[in-house]
Amino acid sequence: MQKILSPHDERLTDYSLLKSKESPSDTFVADHEKTAVRLLLSDFEVQSVFCTEKYWQKHKDLITSKLQNEEMCFVADKSIFEETIGFHVHQGFMAVGKQKWVKEEDLTFPILMLNAIVDSENIGSILRSAAAFGIQSVLFDTKSASPYLRRSVRVSMGAIFQLKVAKSANLPESIHRMKKRSAKVIALALPKENSDHIPKTKTIQEMGKQENLVLIIGNEANGIEESVIDASDMIGYIPMKNKIDSLNVSHALAVALSHLL
Repeated sequence: MQKILSPHDERLTDYSLLKSKESPSDTFVADHEKTAVRLLLSDFEVQSVFCTEKYWQKHKDLITSKLQNEEMCFVADKSIFEETIGFHVHQGFMAVGKQKWVKEEDLTFPILMLNAIVDSENIGSILRSAAAFGIQSVLFDTKSASPYLRRSVRVSMGAIFQLKVAKSANLPESIHRMKKRSAKVIALALPKENSDHIPKTKTIQEMGKQENLVLIIGNEANGIEESVIDASDMIGYIPMKNKIDSLNVSHALAVALSHLL
């Protein structure tokens, strides 16, 4: 354990002024006690821990059992801790982990695909719902935000540590490869009048439980891209009342998975 006496200590660059930066990196920050603890309990590589004395005493055994180098645990008074990260906190416990990505072919069913979802907090909520209902893997297209952004990790409450995640340069091509693995590919989208897709559109209640499920969810404002819908086997939608025409994407996902899985 290393005692930190200055908020400008060069060893704390991963934690300094967190709100003002979200730079591309192969690491990520777990900035909440419960999430940081779940990171330490996972099989992810943990590079460092930054905490106040209270949390060092509380989690000392877990920290020392996980960190290969105990000197990568940094402990500071709360004032130094807050000045380093740039905002006030109720919990003084954070950790830096190494991002983990797998190849598309290593994803296991059921699989969730994300199409152009850019809001990091929505990503976090999506991951939490996905893990809660039994999704094993998540495939991100190049237009979606990273699941390892600080807010995504925080809102997911560490659900990211239980999921296999991969990137796709072309979702329709990925769907084609999934179908070769006997996937049932369902796009979660609202039905459109006079659409060519009406014959393959059903409510998620009508679809029921699915084997080898690949479920696609789309952009909060624009929905799923047409080329992705074209490549899907079916379009599933959630019937709604009182003239409500849409739900938040993470809420819609939870409703859909409660029927499909």
